[in-house]
Amino acid sequence: MTDFKALLRNPPEAARGMTRWWWYGCAVEEKEIDRELNLMKEAGIGGVELQILYPLHRDDREKGVQNVPYFSPRFFELTGYAAHRCRELGLRFDFTPGSSWPYGGPPITQEYAMQSALPYQIDIQGPCTYAHDFTTQFTGEVCAASLGKMENSRMLPETVRDVTGAFTDKYLFNWPWGTQMKAVEVPEGPHKLTIFVINRYRMMALKPCPNADGLVMDHCSAAAFDRFFGHMVEPLVQRLGDDLGSLFCDSIECDGHNWSGVLLEEFEKRRGYSLKPYIYALWGDMGEATGDIRYDYFRTMSELTIENFFQRFTAWSKERGHTTRIQAHGTWGDILKVYACADIPEGETFGEHDKLECNTIHRRLASSSGHIYGKQIISNESFTWLKVPRFTETLQDLKAAVDAIFLDGMNMIVNHGYAYSPELAGPRGWPFYASCNINHTAGWWPLYHHVARYIQSCSALLREGVPVSDIAVYLPQADVWAENLLSDIHLAMKLEERIGRETADRINKAGYWFDYLNDEAVCSLGSITPAGLCIETNCYRTILLLQCTRLPLETAERLVEFVRAGGTLIADGVPCRSCGLVEGKTDHERVRALMDELFGGGCGRGRAIRVENKEQALLQCLHAQVKPDVRVEKNDTVGFVHRRCGEQELYFFSNISREAVRTALTFYQVSGGFRVLCAESGRELPVQGAEERGGRLSVTLQFKPMQSLYFVFSPELKPGEVWVQEADAPCACREVSGWLLTVDGKGYGETPAPQLWNTVPGLEWYSGLGTYSAAFHWTADEGVRRVELALENLHCTASVYVNEVFCGDIWKLPYTADITPALREGENTVRLEVRSTVINAMLSPETKAMEQEEPALLEEWPYFGETINDHLRQRYFNWREREYFQTPQPSGLGGSVRLLLYQ
Repeated sequence: MTDFKALLRNPPEAARGMTRWWWYGCAVEEKEIDRELNLMKEAGIGGVELQILYPLHRDDREKGVQNVPYFSPRFFELTGYAAHRCRELGLRFDFTPGSSWPYGGPPITQEYAMQSALPYQIDIQGPCTYAHDFTTQFTGEVCAASLGKMENSRMLPETVRDVTGAFTDKYLFNWPWGTQMKAVEVPEGPHKLTIFVINRYRMMALKPCPNADGLVMDHCSAAAFDRFFGHMVEPLVQRLGDDLGSLFCDSIECDGHNWSGVLLEEFEKRRGYSLKPYIYALWGDMGEATGDIRYDYFRTMSELTIENFFQRFTAWSKERGHTTRIQAHGTWGDILKVYACADIPEGETFGEHDKLECNTIHRRLASSSGHIYGKQIISNESFTWLKVPRFTETLQDLKAAVDAIFLDGMNMIVNHGYAYSPELAGPRGWPFYASCNINHTAGWWPLYHHVARYIQSCSALLREGVPVSDIAVYLPQADVWAENLLSDIHLAMKLEERIGRETADRINKAGYWFDYLNDEAVCSLGSITPAGLCIETNCYRTILLLQCTRLPLETAERLVEFVRAGGTLIADGVPCRSCGLVEGKTDHERVRALMDELFGGGCGRGRAIRVENKEQALLQCLHAQVKPDVRVEKNDTVGFVHRRCGEQELYFFSNISREAVRTALTFYQVSGGFRVLCAESGRELPVQGAEERGGRLSVTLQFKPMQSLYFVFSPELKPGEVWVQEADAPCACREVSGWLLTVDGKGYGETPAPQLWNTVPGLEWYSGLGTYSAAFHWTADEGVRRVELALENLHCTASVYVNEVFCGDIWKLPYTADITPALREGENTVRLEVRSTVINAMLSPETKAMEQEEPALLEEWPYFGETINDHLRQRYFNWREREYFQTPQPSGLGGSVRLLLYQ
């Protein structure tokens, strides 16, 4: 039996969370690198992912600022030093190739750059002879052009001609200056000329380090990959050597990347026909064939980016002894397969997701891919834009966000993040514009180790065993591809929109923890047995088809086999088409016949059920057909994730709420004895009540605010052993009054109850450390075995000292600390060291903007003063916060302070 209690108390170092580490302009030095790495290690962070970005300060010899050009000798000295120091400190060192994102830079010329195809349309009435000079009317290269007859706003496929060859260069003094179209004959009737032009103006890497600016690479081209990795990654990997851990690929944000120089040739090779005559379908209507052509286009782009970038990325890295982490969201490719290309698939928490919610776009797709493709560790970029405005997030907010991440199936945390901030940057540092500022400049940084420890212990347990889920949702990827116009489609976003964010969330909260499946998962990753579709360690008993009208024939045949073997298929509509132009000519009718037979009763041992396209009907059908894993009575705030460790069942529950929740947990797939462990301390907890009846186990308990628990079921435990009662309400309480606030050695007068700093004259804009002190008389009551100090209104953190004995840190709800060991008969003293966020200091009128009043011309890099100011205005300073808040925000400690007595 795995000793989960011991694992919680002594988790392995490898389970520590990591942090993204931003270097602005690579303007760093060894002394500060050492300082910050040591601060991270002391705080419980297990490694860094280095990302080098735009500069925030001009070169200034007097201040000791020197922005370091990318790939200069000094650049390699600094990155090599940081990597080696990480190794010496026992920290992991990952690196983001290139500067900023997406991948690009100086070696990426037009030949290797991402391409954007722009469609132009011209209506022509035939019969006529048409020719035109397009010089200065568009800029770029014509990659394809077609001419077809129109009828009721639809181009008739049988009339289409490929006229790409009619376009030639237009010369000015023997210099190619533009593009002209030679004469073509247009038959009678309304026609449309469609021209697809590869735009000459293309995306640049976003805000890069000096000497790293350049075009973004074509993620569909093997030649572009070889160019970028040969010039921008190989030299770095060689110099870092064994000090380098993983190479990291950030989210795919290639604006306008809808074409590739290899697309037309590869399309014909893979799909069996030329795209040129059908190119209008990518932008307009060509009747029945339109969706099939679009599907073929997106499928080809998907295959190209997977084969030529993502798979190549991991294979290239493995050849050199390194692993990869990949964020797939943003890509147009088969999203689960893209994630699976990585050694560690990585999702993201983007926005205010410190609550219970099934996050399809950024998390559940990543964890599903990890589960079906056998990845033990699934990472998450955490806290991106967690709070808006910035500087308001607390450690409690971080824990809530972490729990939401764990409940979506992830088990590795990467903070977003730690901004390099030397003394030159001032007490507030250089915070990143889109992150939580989790570094030494945050007011609560001295207590961050509590969150770090929690991340480490939970990550350790959630890597034990294997994930458990018997419900799967098939991704209607073919429909998304078939229904969208030419674009750099954000497939994850479109899939969530089609399935429905609320639909996925409600299925999950109804007790059906599910994975997403793609066609490869259904057709070839596993085997079909009477127990279900078995992939890796999971057997999916039930598959949901949501908003799905198209199925590849192989997938349709596999689903029929699944149902006939005993599986349950639930759909909110019956798919009626296959996919692709060539295959579709023969496969559409076959798919329709298979689905009609399946949903018409030809099910064999299983069930195929069609429900109304309503969430309520879908959930009613699920409840009628399938027992959930765990039904949570108060499922808006309490969620779970389930793992199996041999014969043991491990459940992680978290109440992501600022309120206590009394709820019943009904387990349908476990029986026998169990233990309940506190996720923070590893301490075993008693349970208020449990009842086993009719093959299910119901446990009723009170979750404290922000509380996380583990349930461990094992055949080695006897039923009923932990089914005991415990009163959790205090029998009495006493007020502590007469409080003195001291800040920087100055007292602010005694008050009956602690005062919030923003209400004290002179402290309205204060951010930092304040001390509240008081005295109270204590006489022990008979039967009292525990005394807690309870704070009513805490705005961040408090460290508690009673009679100068440290009694613990309060950094999340409930705002209590056990002070029993420090109490003594008679007079007692209490001291609370309270730390705040930095929002009020950032809002203060005395905090000046970082924008420099630079002359137009500078003597040192970047030579033009506006360059740095542009970065600062867009990315750094707190003008957004000042627009959001007009007054100081609550800070410090307020309300009552009480002693809670427990018998």
